[in-house]
Amino acid sequence: LAEWYTSDAGYEPGTVLVFGGNAETTVTNIFGDTRVAGVVSTDPAYTMNAHLQEQGTAVCIALQGRVPTKVKGPIKRGEMVVATSDGMARAESQPKVGTVLGKALQDFDGTEGIIEVVIGRT
Repeated sequence: LAEWYTSDAGYEPGTVLVFGGNAETTVTNIFGDTRVAGVVSTDPAYTMNAHLQEQGTAVCIALQGRVPTKVKGPIKRGEMVVATSDGMARAESQPKVGTVLGKALQDFDGTEGIIEVVIGRT
């Protein structure tokens, strides 16, 4: 399940976005940003607000389900992930309310990469 939002730029799938900027969504450089909107979806089964695609730059943000997400490691399967810099996410063991994107479905031991995250599960 995903929803279209206007965006200040075109962002590729897997990018973590927050509400703000010159449109409804943008990237952040704040670790654990409470304005988190979600992750740009790759291939959602259902979408809402498709008419926003006609109003300039728009992105389809996952609201529920498993989504490939850009991350910074290390991350263990089942850990909660939050927004961090440059449109990425990272694990956080004690996240603040309103910062969680979802839970990691895969272990990740690298520096930067893409893993599946279950959005909407906190």
